Amino acid sequence: MFFNGNNILALAGKAIVLGKWIFTGQPTSAAIDITHRCNLKCRHCYFWREEHSGELSDVEMTSMMKSLKARGLRAVIIYGGEPTLRPGICHAACEIFDACLIFTNGTNGFPYLNRGKWIVSLDGPEKVNDEIRGDGVYTRAISGIKSAKRPPIVHMTISRLNMKFLDHFVREMMELPIEGIGFSFFTPSLDGDDSVCALSLEERDLLVLELLDLRRRFGPRVGITAAMARQFLAEGDFFAWNQKEMCPVSKRVLCFGPEGRRKMCTYGDRADCSRCGCAAVAAYRGAFFPFDFRTLLLIFGLMGLPGKRLLWPFLKTESVKPIKRTE
Repeated sequence: MFFNGNNILALAGKAIVLGKWIFTGQPTSAAIDITHRCNLKCRHCYFWREEHSGELSDVEMTSMMKSLKARGLRAVIIYGGEPTLRPGICHAACEIFDACLIFTNGTNGFPYLNRGKWIVSLDGPEKVNDEIRGDGVYTRAISGIKSAKRPPIVHMTISRLNMKFLDHFVREMMELPIEGIGFSFFTPSLDGDDSVCALSLEERDLLVLELLDLRRRFGPRVGITAAMARQFLAEGDFFAWNQKEMCPVSKRVLCFGPEGRRKMCTYGDRADCSRCGCAAVAAYRGAFFPFDFRTLLLIFGLMGLPGKRLLWPFLKTESVKPIKRTE
């Protein structure tokens, strides 16, 4: 039943998170890499290229999560490595926090979560995705999506490796039982050469406009609003937040590695903030700077209970006006 006691408490917790976002600068959420281990080596991923120490045991990780919840962090995003390699921690996170999103590469299926949502990372149609993630990954992930007990969310990191395939990929995803599809842009590192993946701001501006066109064509399951798009545009609000000290999300989301150490953000300590492509920042600023009801609904939908698209009926007749670039 949707409105049982546990669900009402969880919804109250999510309302508290949103209230803190709007009215305070206090941390509301945690982002935790629960493992260094992964069964893939994606071309655009910084994580497997770094040297790592040990990771917290199941007991230690669960204890840390409970401590974070006690400190007022009521929502969590779980990353890796590959989180499904620690299924017990995935389930524990969903029980401890009021809202839980878990990123996965989708190759190990989508085990049932009592309270929480899976977000599967894919990078384009089969050929493109597998060139980035490895042979057979796309087929395994799609098979898992089709057999999942609850529709997962799909996430695409847009880079030079897949920038020409947005339309093709979105059309494919719209045929699948997914809750929706979200997008971020590849964020380069201050170390090394990311030229193979990194987009210029001019390239990204054009892609943002393409994403808005896809939302107009396919509806609100394409997870970008006009207000979010404005945050990514160089001619919009991008330069209002593209430095570490100006990032609103790093102040409200506390990030931790598998060993329990605080880190700067989900992209690591050496992320190049001047070229940040984080969708969380675009969603936060899009919702509140200035206030935008549709972006707030998108965030609230992510925080909704598994299988429930909260406030979804309000989005069915959405009309997204295009953002025009000034010449």
